[in-house]
Amino acid sequence: MSRRRTPRILIWASLGVQLAGLVFDYAWHALNPDFKAVTVREMVTHLSTVHLPIYVGVLSVLLTTAWALIGQMKRSQIGVALPVAFTGALIATAGEGWHAYTHLQLSTHSGPIAATTAFIGFIVVVTALWLAGRHGRRRAADDIDQQHAA
Repeated sequence: MSRRRTPRILIWASLGVQLAGLVFDYAWHALNPDFKAVTVREMVTHLSTVHLPIYVGVLSVLLTTAWALIGQMKRSQIGVALPVAFTGALIATAGEGWHAYTHLQLSTHSGPIAATTAFIGFIVVVTALWLAGRHGRRRAADDIDQQHAA
């Protein structure tokens, strides 16, 4: 496995953890529609159990995109995909932080907006990596064609 592919694989794995956390959260809330934390202690328990997989995924995506971006900067090969992915990771982290904060205030009014913000960040990361992967495969195919032509 090449050194350049490793960070992208780890970012995709982190996105998988984040997605699994989102699916778990939605499933839990669908199965427990009447849940309402009435104390901060209950909400902390809820956030540290049901929401924990999302938080692990979001922080993993933030760290892996930062690591990949720093590695790319060290090689002086700054492209567009990793800065955009890192920005998406920042948006997702801010959205989840906002979401947790509103829950800890025992308020659910801005929760959907915060969760949507986090999901938009997730989509930005996925889109940036997917488009970069398509561009990378196309460039590799062009390189192979040029080698065969020579």
